[in-house]
Amino acid sequence: MIRECNLCGATKVLVERSGDFARAKRCVCQEICPICNNTGYLFTKDERGYSVVKPCSCTSLDRCIEWFNQAGIPGHYANATFQSFDVKGDPIKSSLRQHAYRFAQEFEIGQPGILYYGPCGTGKTHLTIAILRHLILHRGIRAKFVEFMHLLSDLRARFGELGSTDRVLEPLVQVPVLAIDELGKNRGSDWEQSILDELISKRYNAHRTTLFTTNLYPSPEQNQVSLESRVGERIYSRLREMCDARPVMGKDYRLQLSPSARYHASSM
Repeated sequence: MIRECNLCGATKVLVERSGDFARAKRCVCQEICPICNNTGYLFTKDERGYSVVKPCSCTSLDRCIEWFNQAGIPGHYANATFQSFDVKGDPIKSSLRQHAYRFAQEFEIGQPGILYYGPCGTGKTHLTIAILRHLILHRGIRAKFVEFMHLLSDLRARFGELGSTDRVLEPLVQVPVLAIDELGKNRGSDWEQSILDELISKRYNAHRTTLFTTNLYPSPEQNQVSLESRVGERIYSRLREMCDARPVMGKDYRLQLSPSARYHASSM
């Protein structure tokens, strides 16, 4: 009888905060692979009865851990899972969590993504990272997270370097699933719009899945400063085709925290 590990709950992986980012590692129950004893391969027989060597499943586990550690998940969200998303008895929040889980569980490469919109502190980023975590660690699908303002800061810091924009954007274009957090937070300058347009257009043309979060409502009828007015008609039109827009409403959970916990939450 296989006993479930009390630490990882049979996921074989632990995720912890390490500096600014979340880092995954093998659980202690997997430090020495119980299947291959850390050799990384197994001897088995093929359909003709010949002995063959095949990779152990722990090699896939190590690859998923490496991908997670390259995904740029903020350390503040090291514990962001579907289980830790607090629905507080709200059927709408519960439905959002169920939809996010189904999305991750049934995901197929190239399918449309999700745009979560609503006020600050309602769980948009939490749900997005829970999806990424599941895709990487449980489905073996490569994904990456980027906060749009941090991306712009990185590009500004490299301004003048030959090919710097391409070097920064190309990995974000190629990754099967990309999450762009806080869309529309930028000032909307011509340069910022050109960066956003290039990234979204390339992913749109390549039929790659993109997830977005924003504090802005999609249409101008709902909010004086809308997502459409901030990103422009061309980009917004593509977003509508690339994503299923879903509102995430409720009170800012940070306001319900103690002052100490609120400080750490705001420092993400």
